[in-house]
Amino acid sequence: MEQEKFIRHYGSLYENSPHIALAIYDKQRLDTLSPLEILSLMKDYVTKMDHESKMSLILEHPELGIKKGLQNNLTAHSKKEQNRAGLDSLSGSDFNLLSSLNKEYMNKFKFPFIIAVSGLNKEEVFRNIQVRLQNTVEKEFNTALEEIHKIAEIRLKNLQQGYLIFLP
Repeated sequence: MEQEKFIRHYGSLYENSPHIALAIYDKQRLDTLSPLEILSLMKDYVTKMDHESKMSLILEHPELGIKKGLQNNLTAHSKKEQNRAGLDSLSGSDFNLLSSLNKEYMNKFKFPFIIAVSGLNKEEVFRNIQVRLQNTVEKEFNTALEEIHKIAEIRLKNLQQGYLIFLP
């Protein structure tokens, strides 16, 4: 697969980070690898990144539950994922609760709460953020990266089912 097509195809698996797909493009004979093997290479690349680069990747993720009309900074994937979890149409009180939890989380950890929301509802998201607020910064940093890998895997499955939203 030519580089431009490869980046369009795999570049959106990691939020706003097509550079990850680009970094592995020349590393292997990608034409002989399955999509899961390509994702594994991308995951290995992320795992080997330095702490600052990992933090940059974490910071690419949006806050959950942004009000309608204020979602301009969300990628198409994030909009769809938050929509499916009901986080794009919260009641006023639910939005205020999530905003408060997001703020508390950001104040403690200095990065946004990240969870693979696919298959979750708003109550499960709320419960997860409340539980994870009890973690140490190191544990939560690692958990955020694990969730990012889960999100990439879900997006790859969507790609394989024809639901991927390609990069412009």
